Amino acid sequence: MKATYQGFEVKRRGGGVQLPPVGAYEAEIQGVRLEKSYSGDRDVLVMMLEITDGEYKGQYHKVFEDQKERFGGDVKYRGTFRLYPPLIENDDPWIKEKWETNLWCVSDSNGTKSDGSYIYVWDWDEQKLKGKKVGINVRERYYTGRDGKEHVTTEIGQLESINDIRKGKYKVLKPRGKKSEETPTAPAEGFTGIELGEADQVEVPF
Repeated sequence: MKATYQGFEVKRRGGGVQLPPVGAYEAEIQGVRLEKSYSGDRDVLVMMLEITDGEYKGQYHKVFEDQKERFGGDVKYRGTFRLYPPLIENDDPWIKEKWETNLWCVSDSNGTKSDGSYIYVWDWDEQKLKGKKVGINVRERYYTGRDGKEHVTTEIGQLESINDIRKGKYKVLKPRGKKSEETPTAPAEGFTGIELGEADQVEVPF
């Protein structure tokens, strides 16, 4: 047939490594950084996490490397979790509760001393979180794609105690951002999550 355009390239578009499905997983905090909140009123704690056990061990890095191969170097790491600290004055008590509960999960996942106290306790030095174990609870996240339709991906919804995960003491989180009860349309190439907005994407390495 007659060539219809110049610069043909052989590229793989279909398939791809999938993000971890809904569920709870044992993980490790592999990187930490601070960034400003959207309103600029506080620093946000951003953790880079990776699954360390089971069928989906190393999955977030597998997704990251797969996307780099398929789409080039400008891709984002999906295994991140943002935690908002409370402000000293006039803050919502819910923010403080979420902050303390998630950081307790880190403490409870990293063992105790002979006197029963935790080996690790948050002391406002975020770099000490690197290398710590923690559980992650993955939920569905719905979003509107470039085609205007509702799509679905997964994201880390909250931290969990590894001890609780092993005992099955955790709840399946409700999906975030679902606009309708209709079955969502999967992204065309069968890969979840590549159309998330920049606000939900974090570059690596940390």
